Amino acid sequence: MARLKSIEKAGYFPTPPRVVAAVARHLAPALTGGKRVVRLLDPCAGIGEAAATVAKVLNAESYGIELNEERGEAARGRLDHVLTTSAFTIRLANGAFSCLFLNPPYDYDDEKRRLEHAFLTSLTRALCPEGVLVFLIPQRRLAVSARYLASHYTGFGAYRFPDPEYAAFRQMVLFAFRKPHAALDVAAQARLETWSEGDLAPLPDEPSGPLLDVPSLPAGEILFASLFFDPVQAAAEAQRRGVWTQPQLTEQLWPPDERPVRPLMPLRKGHLALLIAAGMLNNVVLEQEGQQVLVKGRTYKELVPVDSADEDTEIQREVLRTSVVVLDLATGCFEVVDQNGGTGDMEEKQAA
Repeated sequence: MARLKSIEKAGYFPTPPRVVAAVARHLAPALTGGKRVVRLLDPCAGIGEAAATVAKVLNAESYGIELNEERGEAARGRLDHVLTTSAFTIRLANGAFSCLFLNPPYDYDDEKRRLEHAFLTSLTRALCPEGVLVFLIPQRRLAVSARYLASHYTGFGAYRFPDPEYAAFRQMVLFAFRKPHAALDVAAQARLETWSEGDLAPLPDEPSGPLLDVPSLPAGEILFASLFFDPVQAAAEAQRRGVWTQPQLTEQLWPPDERPVRPLMPLRKGHLALLIAAGMLNNVVLEQEGQQVLVKGRTYKELVPVDSADEDTEIQREVLRTSVVVLDLATGCFEVVDQNGGTGDMEEKQAA
């Protein structure tokens, strides 16, 4: 029945807030600032509440991975970095995180392997040496990962969920530190296997022993991306670090505006007419002797007849025409100046 309920929720069962708060109180944040930072990774982030709570206590940068789009969107409002994808389809920097908060789905994958163990073995590489693992799983599943844990981790501490939270899935919390180098500890494996079946003390709301030191790491950007192409993420990354941000390119494509210069010789009326017709002065207010006018020019093509040696044949050719509209801002009258097709002179029309 519990498994059917898990499938219905896509394996999503958020960590009880009481357990999250107790876990956070067992962790000692490292001093950060300057060039050091604490990073926390939650590969099953849900809506991000658990990771945000622990990250706040650790003063850590928070990273979350969530498969469900709706929950991932909610997590973005709580965590610093969120990927909406599977934790098995990501590109992740090795040793880039100080703390791995791992509460995986309690189920089997398509190859009948336990997902708790699959998440653990896939994401251990993201944890730095001496980094802290917080592993939340059903107690009886600890035996599945006992050998792997004893090879890659040390300094174990185990507690069952407090009552009444323990009744739902008989879960436990395992604290551990990642080893600098993998080496099997047979005694630790046996102890972990015993914990999977024996009675464990409930997780205390307040720790009775020393806190677990979470290490800090060099500050800076790390690799944290999906294997699949995300156009929104790609566009944001291009704006931030793409070729368009290189000044050598942008100065070539969009040179800075040149300051106004005075021509060596005064412009003739023909020059001014061409500038206006080309649209260079569109919507520009011109003022002279107290009179303000708004101008708009355009150039268009027109077909005109051409003399033909054959009376039955009509020949036309395209010619360019210019037209300028001038609006007197004081009177509201406008003046249209069109090019005369015969002589090239300008005809003037005025209307109210």
